[in-house]
Amino acid sequence: MANATIWPGSSSFFPGVTPFGFYDYDYQFQTDADKVADFCARRLGYPLVDVELQQSNFYTAFEEAVTTYGNEIYAWKVRQDFLSMEGASTGSNLNNAVIQPNFGSIVRMSNQYGEEAGVGGTVSWHTGSFHTKAGQQDYDMTAWANASASLSAGDTIEIKRVFYESPPAIVRYFDPYAGTGTGMMNLLDTFGWGNYSPAINFLLMPINYDLQKIQAIEFNDQIRKSQYSFELVNNRLRLFPIPTVRRKDVL
Repeated sequence: MANATIWPGSSSFFPGVTPFGFYDYDYQFQTDADKVADFCARRLGYPLVDVELQQSNFYTAFEEAVTTYGNEIYAWKVRQDFLSMEGASTGSNLNNAVIQPNFGSIVRMSNQYGEEAGVGGTVSWHTGSFHTKAGQQDYDMTAWANASASLSAGDTIEIKRVFYESPPAIVRYFDPYAGTGTGMMNLLDTFGWGNYSPAINFLLMPINYDLQKIQAIEFNDQIRKSQYSFELVNNRLRLFPIPTVRRKDVL
């Protein structure tokens, strides 16, 4: 076996010595290549240890390191600037340019979130209504839409809101017959205000009291009464309670 080439202790970079030559004519790369070769050799133990490497081995590793590091930097910058650059002209020259962030794409994305939440977006909402049938609890809303709306071939619908509910609990907040009781009545009597209407409250109550009372009214309707409610799964509507008379409800 021939004697292996031992690192001589110095190197002299010249273009064409790296495998791909990505940076051979870059002044900074030329300046640092020999410094990196010396650094790597010393890290491997030179001069106390014979390093069986040549200068081209160090230059190749340096070229790979610069490329890998550059890819990481550019990938990070692309992630940072992508939303601001999306939609720009394909002929834009952005090399060595500072990208000014903007919210254009973020606003477009937020429109879609708002569309799902019913507070914005780019899709128009439409309303419709149908008659419930006595004894029928389940309704196919896709079939209803095809029969009642002018849908083109391939069109689909998505039910966003169903108006088949009992009145909100807040409208019965002061109703003494709501079934939840009024916990402040004894306090009103104690202060001599018991003869006033229950709708007049002279006591400063915390906001959590209002929330708990509204929740109590809703639970009372749901558990003790036949509460108006519904389930909507895959555009199939199920009404609670089962309708007993024909009536018109709005979607």
